[in-house]
This record gives sequence, C-alpha cells and structure tokens, in this order.
Amino acid sequence: MLSLRRYMRIPNELRLSEIFKQDSLSPRKIFLQIVLLQLFYYTTATLLFCCWANIEGHKIEIKKWLFSFENIDITNTYGLSMCLLWLLDALICVIFLTVIVGRSKLAWDFAVTIHAINFIAVCLYTGEIPSLTWFMLQFCSSLILIFLGTWTTRWRELRDTFFEGMLDEDNVANMQLQDMDTLENGNSRVKDLESQ
Repeated sequence: MLSLRRYMRIPNELRLSEIFKQDSLSPRKIFLQIVLLQLFYYTTATLLFCCWANIEGHKIEIKKWLFSFENIDITNTYGLSMCLLWLLDALICVIFLTVIVGRSKLAWDFAVTIHAINFIAVCLYTGEIPSLTWFMLQFCSSLILIFLGTWTTRWRELRDTFFEGMLDEDNVANMQLQDMDTLENGNSRVKDLESQ
C-alpha cells in the first residue's frame, strides 16, 4: 500500500502552489489560468441562469443557454434577460480575472481568450456561425472584461507597490519630526521624493 501511495501523489512541479510561483509567462501557469478562468466563467453563468430560471419559472436548459446563440435576441424579454445575464457574468468574472491573473498587461489577453474559447464552443455545439446579436453581446462582454479587468489589476498592482506603508504611524511621525527640524533650523533644502 505504501508503494501505491507513492505513485498516486501529485508531483511537486504540478501542484497548484508550485505552478502559481512560476514566472508569469510560464506555459503551465498560463494554461492553468486559462482553464480556471474559463471554468469560473461558465460556472458563474450557470449559477446566474439557474437562479434566473427558478425565479422566472423557465425550464433549465444549461447546455442550450451556455453553448447556443439562438436565445440571444433583443426583440423579446427572454432574449434581453439572457443578454443581461451574460453581461452580469462578465462583470462578476472581472473579480476572477483580477485574482487569478493579477497583471494588467495580461488582462487583455485573458479576456479575449475567454471569449475566443466561448466562440469556438458555440460553433462546435451548434455547427453554425453565431448571429450578429450574439457577436455584439460578446463584444460588449469582452469590453467589460478588458477595461474593468485592466483597471482592477492595475489598481491591485499599484496598491501593493506605491501605497504600501504610506500611512504607517511611524512614517508619519518621522516625517513630522523632519518637517519641524527643517522649520526650526531655517534649512529649506529640497526633499528628494524618491528617497522617502
């Protein structure tokens, strides 16, 4: 039994914690991030569609809702509801994009990749090229993911880099003492902002 356990365990280089420690351009890490984002994209959409179906009293047809473009229509309330749910899904996935990717330079790539994979899945499921309405919806959804994802990841990067420790009590007290010393000594030297 002991020898069987040895073969059943995950090698260290394939563990999630080891993959996320790798360089941001590592193929394994990028592949894992794409899979996780796509999984969360469809899981969030499934939860939204199921909640909406239960509230509205519709029959639950997850495959048809996720991988078909026939329900995406702006001429009736059913189609408009589907469009709004897809846009809400993109809005929620901004959080996942920020947490999983975490780099503003890569947010565009991953947002477009999510929608490209979705396009391929819809084409394979239906066997047709989707309608213009579906393309417009995916374009709006990708814009939400691109711009909000870039903004939130950039905010996260800058928060960690530039604002860390800026308002610590010790730093504020030291700066006040330095300002008082400068005023008392009459020394009006220019402070170097990069050294602070």
